[in-house]
Amino acid sequence: MGTKKKVNWFMVMLLVPAVAMLMVTIIIPVFVVIGMSFYHYNLLDMNNITWNDFANYKAVFKDAEFIRTFGRTLIYVCSTVAAQFFIGLGVALLLNSKSLKGRKLFRSLLFLPWTIPSLVVAVTWMFIFQPQYGIVNYLLNLGDYSVLGSPGTAMAGVVISAVWKQMPLMMIMLLSGLQTVPEDLKEAAEIDGATGLQKFLCITVPCIMPVVRTVTLTSIVSNFQMFVLFFTMTGGGPVRATTTLPLYTYETAFSGFNLGKGAAIGVCWLVFLIIFSTIYNKVLSAKEVEY
Repeated sequence: MGTKKKVNWFMVMLLVPAVAMLMVTIIIPVFVVIGMSFYHYNLLDMNNITWNDFANYKAVFKDAEFIRTFGRTLIYVCSTVAAQFFIGLGVALLLNSKSLKGRKLFRSLLFLPWTIPSLVVAVTWMFIFQPQYGIVNYLLNLGDYSVLGSPGTAMAGVVISAVWKQMPLMMIMLLSGLQTVPEDLKEAAEIDGATGLQKFLCITVPCIMPVVRTVTLTSIVSNFQMFVLFFTMTGGGPVRATTTLPLYTYETAFSGFNLGKGAAIGVCWLVFLIIFSTIYNKVLSAKEVEY
């Protein structure tokens, strides 16, 4: 074989393991779930798997609990991503300041929460919010009030724990974007009399827009999939106040033994994320072109 053909074969051989892993862990399971969503597929009746004329999807769209769960999921995702972004951006701007001493140390310390497994984070925050001896109740003098046990505050408790874990990654990604902003543009703007806010809005923001688009979309998708924190901290309660789509899908498929309807919920959720991601990318890409 010639040199070019050898290089091509070498590239193919490098890609084969990754593609095979992708097929086994993502692509094939997705198609299996899509197929299951069109059948009567009950764990208690595995010998009677039959086509059901879209009955699973009809049941999903007629299910008021699905609509309420979808709304709760949107509230959780919007709250978590917004908090992550603004806190992460603020911390990234602080760490990007040359006047701050010990920036590398602070960066390492602030990144630690992201390295902790979600299950450990959930248990840790359960102890922090514990009514009798939790530090939150002690500092806020809440007495025996249960943050995670009250419908009005349970979602906020999960959001706080999610932001604490996920914000460091948002911070690091935004910091990497801030460090690519050309200093000569800032200096030129300063000479022209631009204020700090004007430099940030007209120079920094356009330069970091590709990073913002990537990290926010990644965060939105990952938070739509958040299961561990809800399952461990609240179990979807109290009074279903924290039942989100991942938890509802799990309950339907495994607690309710209805794999067909659970698969249909998952497909609806997948289609929504694909449509949203496409529109989101187009809108922000257009903004980048305007800048």
